[in-house]
Amino acid sequence: MKKKDEYEPIIDLLDDILDDHRTHNDYTGQLTYCCPVCSYEIKGLDELDGKYNLEVNYKLEVFRCWVCGESHGTQGKIYKLIKQFGNKKHLKQYNLLKPDDVEEYVRTYKKVQLPKEFIPFSKASAGLKLTHYYKQAYNYVKNRNISDELLKKFNIGFCYQGEYSNRIIIPSYDITNEINYFIGRSYESKPFLKYKNPQAQKEIIIFNENLIDWTKTIYLVEGVFDSIFLDNSIPMLGKVLSDQLFSLLYEKAIKIIIVLDPDAYENEQKIYNTLNGGRLFGNVYMTHLKGDKDIADLCGDLTDYPPFNLD
Repeated sequence: MKKKDEYEPIIDLLDDILDDHRTHNDYTGQLTYCCPVCSYEIKGLDELDGKYNLEVNYKLEVFRCWVCGESHGTQGKIYKLIKQFGNKKHLKQYNLLKPDDVEEYVRTYKKVQLPKEFIPFSKASAGLKLTHYYKQAYNYVKNRNISDELLKKFNIGFCYQGEYSNRIIIPSYDITNEINYFIGRSYESKPFLKYKNPQAQKEIIIFNENLIDWTKTIYLVEGVFDSIFLDNSIPMLGKVLSDQLFSLLYEKAIKIIIVLDPDAYENEQKIYNTLNGGRLFGNVYMTHLKGDKDIADLCGDLTDYPPFNLD
């Protein structure tokens, strides 16, 4: 088993190919980078998009972009990554540096708990409301058109100190009203890390399942902020439908409308084709947004974007 410092040459090699990483978990061996495919091929940019959706695990020797991994094949073994974005010299270096045996480890998760510094907006004291801490956080949610009613409904709050300082906290509760996840979104103008979330098995989480009415139309959206504005919606926490969410939708849903961001039309089609079968056939729809608008921008008003079937 390699020691921590023995991985540094591999990290330097990856940085040389993909530009500098943003985050690094040296226990799991996980690094985050901006995805070249998302930036150059999909968005047609001249520079990296700054989204850091590409994760590389040098201990397991795998990589994946959580946006275009399935649609554009941006996933697999690190050797494939280097072959695609590096050169022959990089490949030769990696073959010399990579571990002889892939490490095996079991990722452990602690029970998710809200930060002890978490303060719901609806329960903030009169004194706290006079401070610049509260005003900065409150102005952020107001600029995103989140009403006081929505702040209370979703128990949205903030932290101005501690591990999640200067972040809006949006909790998720399971079917038994137990906390199972939360989103920590920075409200600073130029944060080093936009999102900071707890380590959890996201693939088995149904965000705010306690609020879902399965007898009504279910909206599938990408992010948590989208779900705030669209009643009875489930955020996928990305552009990929998890196995757990698929099973639950197939078992319980009556009608589903998929509403992703405008740049995710291929993902919408794939999710549609996955869901539109069996008992759900003919009851799955898409609503394709245009331009650079998302649901949060529209505040849930999809009047100009009627749902449609692909068939």
